[in-house]
Amino acid sequence: MSRSILLLIISLFSSFLPMLAQERKTRQPVESPQGKIAKWLDLTDTIPVFQGVNVTTDMVGPGWYALGGDFLSGEVALEVNLLKRFFPILEVGYGRTDAINEDTELHYKTDAPYFRLGLNYNMQYKKRLPGYIYSGLRFGYTSFKYNIDGPSMVDPIWGGELPVRFEDVKGNAFWGELLVGVRAQIYKNFHMGWSFRYKVRLNVKDSPNSTPWYIPGFGVSDNTTFGATYDLVYQIPWKKR
Repeated sequence: MSRSILLLIISLFSSFLPMLAQERKTRQPVESPQGKIAKWLDLTDTIPVFQGVNVTTDMVGPGWYALGGDFLSGEVALEVNLLKRFFPILEVGYGRTDAINEDTELHYKTDAPYFRLGLNYNMQYKKRLPGYIYSGLRFGYTSFKYNIDGPSMVDPIWGGELPVRFEDVKGNAFWGELLVGVRAQIYKNFHMGWSFRYKVRLNVKDSPNSTPWYIPGFGVSDNTTFGATYDLVYQIPWKKR
């Protein structure tokens, strides 16, 4: 009896051997999550991860003000080049206005620094071109004070005129930006380019008596707005190993 059972087990095992061999032959190795990330980042590329630092300045803000605009802004940015694909960037700027709102006839004045932190992504990194098209994301913040004065208002209940004057009203704002741009080499380490931005107001601190009309770094205080930059870029030389 035991001999029959042993022969049965051997026959069943021998019938499964071809199936196991075929499964081992067709089975593909499972790629680990770390391997997928490394493949997506192109870490197997021969170029070093660190590719240098760029210093950028925008010319639209000063140029617009010089042509008679109501708003003045100027900014510089520090950008790190990683794999010629990812560009973490810090933008630091200053914005001011001293203008009259044509709709409300209110005189509005403010000036303050602002900051943006984000990332640019080279969408043509595989072509290894001196210029490229990129997309990007920014998060901006500013803390500022503003003054408002204008024509007196008539009290609808008690009558008489009420002066409109608020000084050193505190405010702050936090916003996000989606952008797309192009950059090209013009001479050795000098580049230039454009970017177009869609700005979304995420949070603004209002006063009980007033709302900021202009936010440094963001623009006129709507829920969304558009912006553009004309960038001059200098790539700091560094020794490649």
